[in-house]
Amino acid sequence: MSPVVRQGERCRHAVPLMALWCLVITGGAAVPTAAAEFGNAYAAVTAGFREGDFGTAVNSELYSLTPEFGYVSESYDLSASIPYHRLSVSGGGVSSSESGIGDAELRGGKRLWRDEQAAFSLNGALTVKLATGDENKGLGTGGTDVGVSLSGTRKSGLYAFTALAGYTQVGEPTGISYDNVVSYGLGVNRRFSRSNVFASLQGQTSSIPGGTAPLEFDMGFFRMLSLDYVVIAHAFVGLSDGSPDDGMEIGVVRWFR
Repeated sequence: MSPVVRQGERCRHAVPLMALWCLVITGGAAVPTAAAEFGNAYAAVTAGFREGDFGTAVNSELYSLTPEFGYVSESYDLSASIPYHRLSVSGGGVSSSESGIGDAELRGGKRLWRDEQAAFSLNGALTVKLATGDENKGLGTGGTDVGVSLSGTRKSGLYAFTALAGYTQVGEPTGISYDNVVSYGLGVNRRFSRSNVFASLQGQTSSIPGGTAPLEFDMGFFRMLSLDYVVIAHAFVGLSDGSPDDGMEIGVVRWFR
């Protein structure tokens, strides 16, 4: 299995969901008013790319197209997604290309506590990654992962600041041993009239025994095209050999009000 898939599946939604929670909590322009108050369903499709050599002579390039369906309200969110991957590996005498579905992901988040006066909220989430991708082709991790996370968000004017910590029990395919993962992140979101800009630093311990811990810096934006459509884009750079060197995603969200 390619490291770019292992690390990509692990952090696939961390930044967009961190920002999305900030938008709902602050009544951000990219989220319909009805969603912030009562909840709305949505459908989204995201195209992405990430590549890296992870400190080796072999470079991996991963292209993904991911449909997602979910529901977001002020107090909780639910989502389900499954990507389609195209993975190319080259260098070090190796050259191969594979394509197919990746690992599906189910997620549920809940606001645990909110202090209106302090403009602070605490949120929890449960994520299950299912081994639907072909591990032999490098398109999946070969095991079912179960993760929990806790995030705190502090609103200050047009800004929202978020800190996140999580723990993932990593599934192990037959004959392969992985370490469980501790993850963390810091993010800031700035709200404008019809858009939001966010940046974050996110990292985690390595799931590969003795491997380098991934660390990434990410920047992106949400832009409201109408009350029903939102465009999302973000790009990242890897800050360690445990992360892809760089990558980006762009997607469109359709809200159902």
